[in-house]
Amino acid sequence: MRIKIHFIIKLSNSKIVERIKEEIRIKFDRNKYQVKICESSFKGETKTLAKEAILDKTDLIVACGGDGTINEILNEIKERGLKIAIVPIGSGNGIARHFNIPLNISRALDLILKQNYSYVDIGKVNDLFFLGNVAFGLGADFIKNYQKIKYQGLFGYFLAFVKTLFTIREKHFIIDVDGERIITNPLVLIISNTNQQGYNFTVTPKAKTDDGLLDMVIIENISNFKNFKNIFKIIFGLKFYPGERIYKKIGNLNLTPQKPIDNIQIDGENLRANDSFYEIKLFKRKLQLISPN
Repeated sequence: MRIKIHFIIKLSNSKIVERIKEEIRIKFDRNKYQVKICESSFKGETKTLAKEAILDKTDLIVACGGDGTINEILNEIKERGLKIAIVPIGSGNGIARHFNIPLNISRALDLILKQNYSYVDIGKVNDLFFLGNVAFGLGADFIKNYQKIKYQGLFGYFLAFVKTLFTIREKHFIIDVDGERIITNPLVLIISNTNQQGYNFTVTPKAKTDDGLLDMVIIENISNFKNFKNIFKIIFGLKFYPGERIYKKIGNLNLTPQKPIDNIQIDGENLRANDSFYEIKLFKRKLQLISPN
């Protein structure tokens, strides 16, 4: 019986899309694989295509895109136990980098042919699943600004960081985790399942997707000078000294904004938010993912 695979491609550069299609035609033998290629041309369409793949009883869904594309597919799969693979053609590609998935299209497709699956943990914030991370404060505002900037890539990241640092608003949270209560006005507040946030930037270098734990990092919003200093440390991977940040391995946590917030970041996508309470959970080894590890 042929293996049924649905490729969902997030439309970006037309040359890249055509290259993916051509590579698929060359590499996937029709006698072994039943392949369907779908293109997602607008926000939200990826979810519809993933739903169609599930109804078609596919064996594997391949996310051709960035972290946001992976997240949209994940939130249709939920806890169904379906299998996914990744062909990273996004901007930062934090999730793919964490799993050491090649950024080269041909090599990423070769990896799929090897069918090497790993069971990985997934997180959930209220009703939404995530494979990478969820962020509040700077992490959320940065993505919001990045999505408004016409420049993509590292230069766009730089411009978004500068704009975000100069427009930081105080955001106060109460966090209940492992029997401890933390009251914070964070510059950075991120809960991550992966050791990458994109372009090899990381604030959670110890994160693993198979240890049954999430990594939480809090860096306080103290002053412009210290904020710039701490962001500089993040960008260049410099050491934080005791007291400069909180870094915890956690299971579940509850987070309450002390004032309403209007956005959060999940897997590199800025989402409008108006919940008065956020419950973050981890589901152990719930997803099968093709990776070289």
